[in-house]
Amino acid sequence: MPTVTVVPSDRIIILDGLPLIFDFSAPAAMHALQWDGQQGHIEWTDDFNWPLSAADTTAYEEEVAPYVDLWQAEKERLEQESEAAEAARLAEYNSTAARAARLRTERDARLDATDKYLLADYPINPEALEAVKAYRQALRGLPAQSGAPWDGGGELTPWPDMPEV
Repeated sequence: MPTVTVVPSDRIIILDGLPLIFDFSAPAAMHALQWDGQQGHIEWTDDFNWPLSAADTTAYEEEVAPYVDLWQAEKERLEQESEAAEAARLAEYNSTAARAARLRTERDARLDATDKYLLADYPINPEALEAVKAYRQALRGLPAQSGAPWDGGGELTPWPDMPEV
């Protein structure tokens, strides 16, 4: 049997050391429930503590198991919510618009890296300057190519080769 701690005022159920905080129903005067897997007790704010024993077969089933069921249902709900959020995040990340934005960002960074070669006082020979201009034009035309935005500027993107300068 699992170890269980329930503290209704804190909205927490801890099952085998894993806490979940959520709204659940409990008797109004219940301060806490403790179960170590074999025995435990319920602490009341207006009564004596009730001992719980595995020898009393109904103690676990009636007093502890409902909170285990609540914890398991909440854990499953949170996992499903997390899976749905991750699926939505991946769908957005892989959307055409997001891939196109990543492609443009990487393309712009590559263009920025060649800006210095176009400065009037940069020491570059005319052949190299023409090669840089052709490279920059190829970068600008990349988003209009068939298949764009590919993988958003990653390994599948047919980047033009930067000329040796």
